[in-house]
Amino acid sequence: MTDESHLENDGAPEHETPLDEGAQPSAGPTPLHSETPPLHSETPPLHSETPPLHSETPPLDGAPSLADASSAENVRHPRRRRLIGALIIVVVLAAIGGGFWAWSAVSESRYQAASATLQSQLADETAAVHAYDAQLAYSNSLALRIRTVVDRPEFAADTSAEAGALGHDLTILEPLAQAPAATAPAPAPETAPASASASASASASAQSDSSTQAGTVADSGYRPPWQLTTDSEQLENLDRQSQQTTNQLRTATTDAKTATDTLIAGEAAYFSATAQSAEQLIAANALSNRSAQVALIQLIDQARNPSMSLSRNGAFLGSIIDAEAQVRSSQATNQSQQDDPAWAVRREIEAYARSLSNGVALEFVWAPEVSGLGDGWLSGTAQTFDSDGGYAIISLNYSVEDAWTDGLNETDDHALVAHEVGHTQIYRCAKLFANASFAQNQERWATAWSISQGFDVGGSGIEAYGRPTDEQIALAAQCR
Repeated sequence: MTDESHLENDGAPEHETPLDEGAQPSAGPTPLHSETPPLHSETPPLHSETPPLHSETPPLDGAPSLADASSAENVRHPRRRRLIGALIIVVVLAAIGGGFWAWSAVSESRYQAASATLQSQLADETAAVHAYDAQLAYSNSLALRIRTVVDRPEFAADTSAEAGALGHDLTILEPLAQAPAATAPAPAPETAPASASASASASASAQSDSSTQAGTVADSGYRPPWQLTTDSEQLENLDRQSQQTTNQLRTATTDAKTATDTLIAGEAAYFSATAQSAEQLIAANALSNRSAQVALIQLIDQARNPSMSLSRNGAFLGSIIDAEAQVRSSQATNQSQQDDPAWAVRREIEAYARSLSNGVALEFVWAPEVSGLGDGWLSGTAQTFDSDGGYAIISLNYSVEDAWTDGLNETDDHALVAHEVGHTQIYRCAKLFANASFAQNQERWATAWSISQGFDVGGSGIEAYGRPTDEQIALAAQCR
């Protein structure tokens, strides 16, 4: 380095050093290599000669130096940034967790509400199904019954307004009544709960169907909100479908009930008109036998009785038609006999008996023998009925007709007829007949009643049953 210094110095231009104005110039030039040491020997390197600032300048009054403050600041900033970053992460995670929890809570609440609503709605639908099926069964039964009436030829020939209305009402109900029955709704679906983790879900999906189903039944684990939302939407859709079905069933039930009530009213009106027509028939055929009239009267009562409406079918209408025919036939027979002179005596005997009966309807049967007694014997019987206004059927043998005007047994003949009419008064004078003196003996009562009519002869019953006491005769005489 010395040689280099010489070369450098030798090659460098000489410099004059300015002096102060009072300074003395030197005696002569001083060679550089002898008088001025090389720079490198006089000036040590900075790194070895100049100590660091912090070692050269001690802190003042105990305050930290700028270097120390800068270093501490550099240390604190990363820590703060890390703390802030951590806090941000915690806040974000808390927000996400809170939002997820809120979503889960809302989804669970929605699912529970949808499930409860669907269960209630399905109960309503089930009730609507039962009501519809019950109405359908009743309406169909009614339609089938009325159809048997409408299909009768006598109905087809009926031109009354009531018959026309009944046929029209039936055509409205029948299509409704023949509709298929409703079916009860299926139970609400049981949604399989989701697994608590994705790995468990993936593992479950890899199992066989039977294993998966078994796990579904047994597992009651956590369901994520998205699955709850999907399940809720499914339940809500089923609820809407059930509401629609329920409304349709209720409408169909109302329609069927309205048509049914209309047909019931039409049926009642038709049979009421039929009953009125039958009563007019009886009034127009007064000569018909009372037994024939009573059969028709009983059917008339049935036609008007609402509690017996279930029996009013085609066969019932046929019974009314047949009973009316019997009344007409009886009227025709009795009318022909009344107009025939050969039956004049019988008509006279019957008229006499009716004159004694105090309004009790009498029907007569003539036969060669009555109670096994025929020619040469006066014989008769009486069957008394307290129903249907009270009536009696008196049977007389031909001998009564023969003796009526023979001049020999005429009195006994009249007494016998009075005796039979006496039997018909038992129900009309029930309190008198109930007197202990008669002891419920109808023959003693009939004999006493005939005697009270002025026939104190053998034909009154004395010959057959003995004479009653005067007390009994007096009691029977009160029955007028």
